[in-house]
Amino acid sequence: MKLQDNHQALLSEFRENLEAFYAELKLAPPYDSVEKTLRCLSDLFKAKTAEEQAQVLGDDALKWQLHVRAFVDAGLHKKHRGIITGLARTDALEQFPESLRYLLEPFRS
Repeated sequence: MKLQDNHQALLSEFRENLEAFYAELKLAPPYDSVEKTLRCLSDLFKAKTAEEQAQVLGDDALKWQLHVRAFVDAGLHKKHRGIITGLARTDALEQFPESLRYLLEPFRS
């Protein structure tokens, strides 16, 4: 798979995770902020060397770190903050899918 395809796959995966994240929370995603976050992720990824990009694509932990950085840098973590922070501090999210829990981290600090 060439780099452009990998780049698009990274963005698609993050979009799907964001949509699933908000669906789990039963909140409407703030679409303008989601688009801004995806552009931020794209820029963060493109700023990496080819070797760093390959590392991110091959390691879920690195990929999730990049997702969270884009989530925070673009300000998406400020949307619905009160609601999500309240839920993140309770047992209400015990059943939250493991694959999406990394997106809760900005709300726990």
